[in-house]
Amino acid sequence: MALFKTISARARRRRYQLSSPPAYKDDSGSAAPTNINNSDEHEQHKSKSPLMYSLTASCKSILMIGAALMLFTFPLAQKNFRSQFYLRPQSQHDSSGIQTQLTEAISTAGESDAAKEDKGVANNVDSAVDEAAAVKEYTAELAARAVEPTVWTCGEKDRQKQTALDPITNQRPFFTFVHVYKTAGSTVRDFFREYATVCKKSLAIVQNCHLGDGGRGIEKCRTLKSVNAPQSIKKVDRTILHDHYDILGGHYSFGMADDIFSNATATPDYGNGAPQPLVRHMVFLRQPMTRFVSHKLYQKKQKDTVQETAEDIKERIRTSRRKGQYMSSIYKYLLTPQQRAMKYDRTQTQEDVVAHKAQLSIDNLLRYNAIVGMTESFSQSMKIFEHAMGHIVTSTRKEEEAQAMFSRYIGEEVSRNVSKRKGISTGSVLKELNKDEEFMAIFREFVKYEQMIVDFAMDMHQKQYEAVNKVLMDPVLV
Repeated sequence: MALFKTISARARRRRYQLSSPPAYKDDSGSAAPTNINNSDEHEQHKSKSPLMYSLTASCKSILMIGAALMLFTFPLAQKNFRSQFYLRPQSQHDSSGIQTQLTEAISTAGESDAAKEDKGVANNVDSAVDEAAAVKEYTAELAARAVEPTVWTCGEKDRQKQTALDPITNQRPFFTFVHVYKTAGSTVRDFFREYATVCKKSLAIVQNCHLGDGGRGIEKCRTLKSVNAPQSIKKVDRTILHDHYDILGGHYSFGMADDIFSNATATPDYGNGAPQPLVRHMVFLRQPMTRFVSHKLYQKKQKDTVQETAEDIKERIRTSRRKGQYMSSIYKYLLTPQQRAMKYDRTQTQEDVVAHKAQLSIDNLLRYNAIVGMTESFSQSMKIFEHAMGHIVTSTRKEEEAQAMFSRYIGEEVSRNVSKRKGISTGSVLKELNKDEEFMAIFREFVKYEQMIVDFAMDMHQKQYEAVNKVLMDPVLV
């Protein structure tokens, strides 16, 4: 704009010089008429001034039009660049049925009433759809690979005698359990504590984990509980975990434990062709509506009735949807630290961001080929865990102990870490909410992206369970 003002000022001065006759002052200081030569010169200048003015005005108009076009197109170019730079999913694998739903949801992102009010329509939609179309489904072969038994000795604590390598990671066996909030994780952690005690494995249940430089690797975690580990260890990092532990569990995210074997040269093989971490990931998931209600019940301490609790949940979800928000708490577990740190363009709607994170979450389940348990099918899940954590026993007594332990958890109903209010269960609140059909449509919209992740995970879980049964029923494969 300063450039335009300078050009305009120069043009005005030039027009003034060309349109005014030259004058001089006599000795008395009064203006005197010009001589005949000056008058002729003025006539020449005067004849040229319309052309000069026309040229100046044309240049000014062209510059102003060009500037206007730059101001108009720059935000669009910036928006397109940012969305391509920040938001293009890195998916390489996927499941056909659930991925089709996700693709359709991403392609219609921004069509809700809340999103229509937002003028900035995301440009990552097309790229997300393009990536989704290129991925493959979760196959029976991948499922069989995920649950292939590790080979460690139940009852042998000395790691020097643990010579067999995990068939997946090509490293000493190491499991990491990602505890998603309100998915029966407390029961699963109890199982790992008992398993570590029976089989003499070292377990660390951690919290408050911090990453190293560049957001990679566990720099420090506070040890909440441990089994068969030096009592002096109050905090752990990736080196301590590598040297002293076999199993890690806690409220942290996928990717946190990737660098425990950071100096390894072996190449893991998960069967999906992607670069892989060197530890095996296990996770439990739960139907999102049930998880949301369970979470709210666990938080609340006042003695509401079932009806009052249901009305409170309705108001919370309606308020969230009026703001264009979706259920998104699962992402702090299923996204890696680097993915959680991603910067999104301000023009992206909340739905665009949540849809993209759902795509990344599904991609991570596949990239890690995680062993998936489901709260709603707890017994099946524990059968998968028992098979994947395959072991060689040191004695008949140890075999009996291990079988008895798994049998207890396989037949167990999940009832731990329940609501703090007696008489109000998750099921009773869901039953009350289901009476309001108009609200349930809003509720389904609120959880739809987490539902897509869980549906995909359920497909993984079912195929893994079928793979386990296939091995157990065929003596040749055992």
